[in-house]
Amino acid sequence: MKWSIALRLGALLASFSVFAAILAGYYTFDSSRERLQGRAERSLLATTQVLARHMQTGFSTVARDTAFLADAAAVEQDQGRLADLFKANLQAHPAYLQIRYISAGDYGLELVRIDRQGDKLVRVPDDQLQEKSHFPFVFEALSLPDGEVYVSEFGINHEDAAQEAAVPVFNMASPVVQGGQLRGVVVVRVAAAPFLHNFNAALPTPYGFYLSNRWGDFLVHPDATQTFGFDRGQRILIQESFPQVAALVDGRAEEAVLSQSGTDDEEARVFAFVRMPFGNADEGRFMVVGLSQPLAVVQGEVLDLGRSILKILLVLSVVGVALAAGVSLLVTQPLQAMVKAAQAFSRGEAHGALPVHRGDEVGELARSFQDMEQQISRQLAELNLSRDAMAHLAHHDALTGLPNRRMFEQRLAQVLELSRRSGRSCALLFVDLDEFKAINDTRGHAVGDLVLQAVARTIVGAVRQVDTVARLAGDEFTVLCENVDSEEAALQIVTKLQHAFEPPLDIDGEPLAVRASIGLSLFPRDAQDARTLMASADAAMYRIKQGHKRKL
Repeated sequence: MKWSIALRLGALLASFSVFAAILAGYYTFDSSRERLQGRAERSLLATTQVLARHMQTGFSTVARDTAFLADAAAVEQDQGRLADLFKANLQAHPAYLQIRYISAGDYGLELVRIDRQGDKLVRVPDDQLQEKSHFPFVFEALSLPDGEVYVSEFGINHEDAAQEAAVPVFNMASPVVQGGQLRGVVVVRVAAAPFLHNFNAALPTPYGFYLSNRWGDFLVHPDATQTFGFDRGQRILIQESFPQVAALVDGRAEEAVLSQSGTDDEEARVFAFVRMPFGNADEGRFMVVGLSQPLAVVQGEVLDLGRSILKILLVLSVVGVALAAGVSLLVTQPLQAMVKAAQAFSRGEAHGALPVHRGDEVGELARSFQDMEQQISRQLAELNLSRDAMAHLAHHDALTGLPNRRMFEQRLAQVLELSRRSGRSCALLFVDLDEFKAINDTRGHAVGDLVLQAVARTIVGAVRQVDTVARLAGDEFTVLCENVDSEEAALQIVTKLQHAFEPPLDIDGEPLAVRASIGLSLFPRDAQDARTLMASADAAMYRIKQGHKRKL
């Protein structure tokens, strides 16, 4: 009779042990799942925000090109040379379809027009030039002050009947002012597809990219049939597909994150949308940018965590059943302590010490729970390290460890803004290795990589700690020097760099003579913006390099 009671008590205690293990595992999994999924959703939203900022930068680049060409049209009287400048700009930007100079008079008659026809750039003959004064990008741009840029909405190009196929485009136009007189406008037409491809090409395959105008019409959608419906006489709106996005279209919110359950044809996905300013700031125009990815991707880490917890729970359950045969009422106290510890861990709170020092089954259960806790913490730590590493790679050169072009351009914009506020000059140095191709060809790319690493160390060692050294591409390096009060101070930095390259570099224990051409440009003396400052330094470096070649 006593054994029967003991078995019953053991079975009851075993049930309690299994239940406690399942409860602890559930709380741990549920809390960790919410935290991981929330972090993944925030990461998707952050990625969408970064993409929107990059798109704004791309639009700004087109606007700067348009304003530059308008300034050039105001200065250049020879239409032939102006056409050559337009062609050079089209060659540099494959997404640009057309650049033209349109008169303010003669009903908006085109004066110079360069079209991209396949792989060719063609100047349209004078007898085929057309009047364009009735187009918004002409009369809207003519009403702008000098230096301002008009940005059209995205649409399908139906302007030129001779074109083989209508494609999505947008236009940017800037007035041409000469001697205080309005002479015309320069219009740059951009193909939307290749322009946007520059931004979403780097996204992983599971990502979906969405873009709508300020009214909600889809401009980009994973299903191309959903885009530009207004051009076919129908409205396909983002707020109808995603009701939560209506708050962005109405201006009641700046961002939105949502999930949609799967169907037989589509998998469940999570979406992030942000409201991106578009056009001139005083117009209040905007676009909605969105990204999506399958919930399976977002929850992949959660599923891995769940499988790990499930394995541990199975072990804990087996241990609990084995312990139940010989336990007594004293076992309930440490079990309750473990349940409280699991609940505290699921909430991210500290808990008391577990009875891991015990040599019986209760101690083994405590140690297994501690291992589970450590494993979960380790997985979270590894996830954070992986994301930190990806963020570092996005802003640094993998070979030399120096900042890459993206980080350098961000740093350059910051330094120029500080220089404008403080009134102190800054210097930009372009460093390009002489005959580096010969080193690669004769000694191999492995030695070439060692040379680039040695050059990076040489440049960093020769300049000030506050200076920013970056590798743009290949054997091109830049040095950004803040607070350079005079040209003599900048030349001292250049001289110090030149002296640093006089002794041979130590390449894997062997001396190797390496020469560099260094170009210098001062802000604001040589340029008023980052792009022109870089072009000035690059041109100066090129002149130095040509001088080296003539000496040889």
